Amino acid sequence: MGKQSVLEHLTTGPGWEAFSVPEQYWHAALVFLAATASGTILAYHPIYRGRPLTLDILEQRKTIIIYSSVGALIAIICTAAPSMAFVIFGIGGLMRFRTNTGESTITGQTIMGTLIGLCWGLGLQLVAVLATVYFALMIWVLESAPIKKVTIGIDIPLMHRAAELYRDALLKAGCRILAHSKSFKKSSMSYVVKMPRHFEPEDAMRAFSGIPEEFRGTLDWPE
Repeated sequence: MGKQSVLEHLTTGPGWEAFSVPEQYWHAALVFLAATASGTILAYHPIYRGRPLTLDILEQRKTIIIYSSVGALIAIICTAAPSMAFVIFGIGGLMRFRTNTGESTITGQTIMGTLIGLCWGLGLQLVAVLATVYFALMIWVLESAPIKKVTIGIDIPLMHRAAELYRDALLKAGCRILAHSKSFKKSSMSYVVKMPRHFEPEDAMRAFSGIPEEFRGTLDWPE
């Protein structure tokens, strides 16, 4: 390959014929895996250890990982067609101010889809296919077990015992508790939990049905 960079080698393939060049697969895998690994290192930086784990922090970690991989795909596109940098900048602004995409992770996935479409249009068919497969697997890993915040309003004198009962009920239902906090000012307690796939509010109500009536609080279940 000589002095040719990985990105230059990846973006000089002959369109559809690139599928018959094994080296192209390895170069694409190297770029995406390296970007994802770097994002993961930043997302789980040791400096954050010991700090209270919240839903926002967990979502931020996923966002960092997703956007690091998005950046790699942008670099591939701009290496193949430098003028596309202005197009991508304009698309980013359009999505930011004119498109309601919700959470930042959803915005990242929307940008992924747009960039993959650009790859098809630029004749980077191999990159488009591999990026589709790679990002589909990434989304599956990051989103297969949804993480939600469950808040229960309860009287302060009952909070300690109620916290134990709700914790046991969530664990029996197959949820994994990532963080737990109490707010005496608001007379409530919260759990950040990783739920099984397709876990519905009805499943939560069945799980909590075994809690004695006097220790049941007002449940705020995420949509």
